[in-house]
Formats: sequence, structure tokens, C-alpha cells
Amino acid sequence: MEDPRLLVAVSGGLAALAAGAVGVATGTAALAVVAGAAGVIAAVAGVALGAEARRNGDQLGQAEDELRSMRRELASINAVLQEESSRRAAVDELGPSDIGRDRNEKAFDHATGLYDERYFAVLVQQHVAAARRSLRPVSVVIFEIDSMGEADADTRQQALGVVGDVVRRTLRESDAACRLGDLMVGAILEDTPEAGAVWAAERVRGTLLASPIGDALTLSAGVACYPTHALGAAELVHQASCALDEARSRGRDRVELAPEAS
Repeated sequence: MEDPRLLVAVSGGLAALAAGAVGVATGTAALAVVAGAAGVIAAVAGVALGAEARRNGDQLGQAEDELRSMRRELASINAVLQEESSRRAAVDELGPSDIGRDRNEKAFDHATGLYDERYFAVLVQQHVAAARRSLRPVSVVIFEIDSMGEADADTRQQALGVVGDVVRRTLRESDAACRLGDLMVGAILEDTPEAGAVWAAERVRGTLLASPIGDALTLSAGVACYPTHALGAAELVHQASCALDEARSRGRDRVELAPEAS
């Protein structure tokens, strides 16, 4: 249905044009007055339409902002639900007897002195949940020992022992670290944005390089931070793994940061 103000503006403009043309042709002052009045009516209607259009534009922009905010909140809620599901699955896999041993030496890997890799997913979920509640960042760093894939099991164990010792001595007490597989270590850095996480990873790498075996043993690392790179624990670990892959593809013995989430 046509907007009445649009009809008024168009009609007023046409009336002004017609009255003006007749007034000029006949030299009639009254018609000139009519033309002016019609022009004023058309202008007022046009101003009203312009104001309404601006209000509609502002409302549309506000609605788009609210929609983006709702989408981000839904993504965050979905991440929380996925984390809870993963946490329950991890707890079920460990079993009650394993959870009861968290506070003794059986929760730790003997080669590295770090947490056993079974606890990594649960620890990441706990730290991300705490970071979400406190509106603080948390970072995940995944280290991998370079060029050890062909080494025998004993050599890999010794290398992991050295790396575990360096990680424990370099990171803060509030941070957590776990052994991951044969050649990797995962670290969770509490209240740490991406710049601080990169600096911490470089410190670990630099400490190892400065050690007596630094020439023979190097590390690559991938870094990802909540909420910059991911909103959920599983995605955060995935982003750190992708950054590690990038570090390895660029020649190893380096630290790479995950790209920001779109």
C-alpha cells in the first residue's frame, strides 16, 4: 500500500509545477501563491519521509547488531554444551577409580613429570569454563620435539623427559601441562592472551636451546587463545594443532600463532 506522505509529496510537487506553469503563462498572481503553497506541502512531506527513512535505517542497523550478538551468544552456548558433553565422555572413559587417583602420582606421566595425556581435554575444558565465567583469556600451546620421528622409544622418552623438565621450570605454577603422545606436550596458560602465550612458548623454546643439548633438540609450537581464536575447548585445541602444523611446515624450531576466528 502506498505511503500517504509519499502521495502528498508527489501530488504537491505536481500541483506546484502545474500551478506555476499556468501562473507564468497567464500572469496570474493567485496561481503563483497556489504553486508556492503546494511546494511547501511537498517539501514538508518530503522532510517527513526523509526522517522516517533515517529512523528505519537506524532501526535496521540496530536489528543487525542485535542479530550478530545473538549469533555469537548462541555459538558460545553451543560451545558450552559441547564442552560439557566432552567432559562427561572423558570422565566416563577414565572411570571413578582413575578420577580418585587425581591427587597422587598416578595422575602424572613418569617420563615428563607432567599430567598424563588422559587429563588434557578435561583440564582445557575446566580452564576455558573458568575463563568464560571471569571474562579472562586462556591460551593453549602445543609443543612438539623436532626431527625425532625415527628415533627409538628410549631416545624419545629421554627427549620428552628433558622437555618436560624445561616446561615445568619455565611455566608458572598456575599453568598446567600434559604429555601428549610420544613427542608432544600440551600447556594451558591461565589468564594469558595470545601475545603472552607466544612469549611463554618462546621462553620454553629458548630455555631448551640454551641447555647443553640445545643443538640436538629443538621444539616447534602452535598457540591458540580463547576467545580470539575459538570459543570452545575442543576448537581451541584444534586451532593450536593447526598452528603447530604451520610451524612445522615453515621449517620447524619456531612458534606460530593461530589465525583469528572469523
